[in-house]
Amino acid sequence: MKYSLTAFFVVAILVGLLSGCVSTTAVESRVPDQTFKTDPVLRAQIHTERAAEYFRMGNLAVALEAAKQAAAANPGYAPAYNMLGIIYMQLKEDTLAAQSFEQALRLVPNDSETLNNYGWFVCQRQSPVNAMQYFQAALKNPLYATPESAHYNSGLCLKKAGDIRAAEAQFRNAVLRQPRMAEAIYELADIEFARGRTREAEALLARHNQLVQLPGADALLLGARIARTQGDKSAESSYLQQLRRRFPEATQTRSAGELR
Repeated sequence: MKYSLTAFFVVAILVGLLSGCVSTTAVESRVPDQTFKTDPVLRAQIHTERAAEYFRMGNLAVALEAAKQAAAANPGYAPAYNMLGIIYMQLKEDTLAAQSFEQALRLVPNDSETLNNYGWFVCQRQSPVNAMQYFQAALKNPLYATPESAHYNSGLCLKKAGDIRAAEAQFRNAVLRQPRMAEAIYELADIEFARGRTREAEALLARHNQLVQLPGADALLLGARIARTQGDKSAESSYLQQLRRRFPEATQTRSAGELR
């Protein structure tokens, strides 16, 4: 029997992995211990839940062990292999990551979450262009709960490949699907600034900053660059002070020195 990656999950967690949107899953379980002991699907589900939670907390060793336990409990449970792929990717065990994603897709070929995750893996480790087929396949599913993730990842990969116009279209699709997707809004601001459309970039960056608790290093550097282009020394100074205080060792902070 094949299982959908979302069939037994009631909570979805989106995790940023290497600047992309990678989908992991977690569940809420309220079941008797005896049921847990006798039902291999439920055991696999709960172990996968644990793996996702430990991955979110950054404890990769425990996350990996839990994901392995999930696959051992039920070798036909696709979400366990999707989770293994995510963890192995983070650990830079690329051969094992690819094998895990491919096994998940053998079990559930059309699952959008795994297709999105595998596409991001291919984009980062192999070829941005080859990754497009996986994002496109993920988006064909009308029941895909978070299509904005595949649009956003597709945009990042197209940008990496140098196709800025196509990347912009994907970022706009992501925002159309999820108007509060701050990451995609930032990317649009960056594209507009690169085109010399400073006012549009400023408006988009302001929208991004309203959606996040604290702007990241990229957003602060872009804000400083926009302010400098506009001759707004006060705003430029504010952005640079935040950047240097919060991200003293970041690449963006070193780049900020070029503004002076």
